[in-house]
Amino acid sequence: MKQNLMLAIVTALLLLLGIIGCIAVNNKSGGCIAVIRQNGNEVQRIDLSAVSDRYSITLRGENGEENIILVEHGAISMQSASCPDKLCVKRGTIQSSGIPLVCLPNHIIIEIVGDTPKLDGVAY
Repeated sequence: MKQNLMLAIVTALLLLLGIIGCIAVNNKSGGCIAVIRQNGNEVQRIDLSAVSDRYSITLRGENGEENIILVEHGAISMQSASCPDKLCVKRGTIQSSGIPLVCLPNHIIIEIVGDTPKLDGVAY
């Protein structure tokens, strides 16, 4: 009887610790760092989780190219670009690591580093 009670208490404590661990891992606020590169050189590194007010960054190229980047809390996007196809603007906002935001004609790459992408499925 005493062994069953002790086993039940240990099991309950392990279950409680597991639940607390899961909550702590899921609520972890990782550093969401955006790295902006132009012509292969790092231009700026921004901690998106520390951004309180949205603001814009203008990047100009050697041949008159211009890109305007919108920085918000937890997200970054290309607001406008002088490239002909505007694929970087159409790409929209990025909020996690994974596929970077690229303006190939103007040689600009924006990627998020320092976080884990949220998966909505796995394919084998």
